[in-house]
Amino acid sequence: DVTVNPTADVIPSPASELICSGTSTNIVLSTSITGATVTYSWTATLLTGSASGFTNGNGSTITETITNTGTIQATVRYTITPAIGTCTGTPIIVNININPSGNVVQANNQVVCNGSNTIAEIFSTTNTDGATTYTWTNDNTAIGLTASGNGDVPVFTAINTGSTPIIATITVTPTYTNDLISCVGAPKNFTITVNPTAQVNPVADQVVCNGSTTTTVIFATANTGGTTSYTWGNDTPSIGLAASGIEDIASFTAVNLGTAPVIATITVTPIFKNGGVDCSGPTKTFTITVNPTAQVNTIADQVVCNGSATTTVTFATANTGGTTSYTWVNDTPSIGLVASGNGNIASFTAINNGTSPVIATITVTPTFNNGSVDCTGAAKTFTLTVNPTAQVNAITSQVVCNGSATTALTFATVNTGGITTYNWTNDTPSIGLLVSGTGDIASF
Repeated sequence: DVTVNPTADVIPSPASELICSGTSTNIVLSTSITGATVTYSWTATLLTGSASGFTNGNGSTITETITNTGTIQATVRYTITPAIGTCTGTPIIVNININPSGNVVQANNQVVCNGSNTIAEIFSTTNTDGATTYTWTNDNTAIGLTASGNGDVPVFTAINTGSTPIIATITVTPTYTNDLISCVGAPKNFTITVNPTAQVNPVADQVVCNGSTTTTVIFATANTGGTTSYTWGNDTPSIGLAASGIEDIASFTAVNLGTAPVIATITVTPIFKNGGVDCSGPTKTFTITVNPTAQVNTIADQVVCNGSATTTVTFATANTGGTTSYTWVNDTPSIGLVASGNGNIASFTAINNGTSPVIATITVTPTFNNGSVDCTGAAKTFTLTVNPTAQVNAITSQVVCNGSATTALTFATVNTGGITTYNWTNDTPSIGLLVSGTGDIASF
């Protein structure tokens, strides 16, 4: 007997396939032949693009996971040959088109300041055919960006009203579409960091005296998560501080050679830095007031007699812009003035019960007050001299004869330290002596 096999055929289902990279083919092989066993074998050939995962094989289904390793749609051709025993039929071709996975080029991270505009994120892909679309999600809408979107991320005004940087992670998912088949790719992340506005804590004003040292100014901030630096400008360098500088202000010797307080306004600008981005904040100002050295005008010396009233001593100063007070000490309270006091010296009755002038030295110290700060100045002295009461020693009476010469009268005093002069009157000029005169009385 001779058995003649029919010609084998193969019916693939589907006759062609379009898949995404990384997914499996599913070609089911069947035949129209009955009454005989048909087997199938195939060879796999890459026609276009780049792909891996396909092999030659045999069986009733072609199930292979194919990866598109390129940037365009790839085509793998399966040539399927049916056979009954050793009798082969006509090969059938099945083309498998493999789309690449969606791909997005890694976007750059951004660091921006509160209130600044971001840079638009324009997504791109390394895939060179088909169409790639993008969806994205944002895990921190507090930065001013919505929770999700399609396409590029537009420019927006970044928001951070806090005191530390906030970070939003943007997750971008690419989708590649070709021949009506869409293939989602691996998502990629990038971040948008929004730095807070730079801030500097208020700085206390200072009031100091000319020649005194100021308190070191140490700037501080409530911001964290970065570094804050400071620049400052001084509108009155004559106080002994430079016109500008950076960081803290070291203690310095204050200068005011004038007669009124000098007020310097210091303007400090904070700069917050994080991620290589500097963010300036609003300025704050404070003042350094330098009071002048206290000063008292020269006081005229006084010379008065025992028992006389002195002239009121009114202290004065050339300084303005504050109040000047005065303290004084008296080294000779016996003249009738207390040993010390404050303010002007009222008129008083001078005392000197001795025989020579008494000189009291009054030392007055001025104190200038402004901004609750007292600045003491150089003391000045003046004198109050109290002369003793004038005195003449007793004179011996004379009795002489008509026509005789009297004894010359020489007046004297126990007082010293000054000059005593004498004035005399005569109630009986008929004796041969003038009615009045000065100095000694010569013999007559």
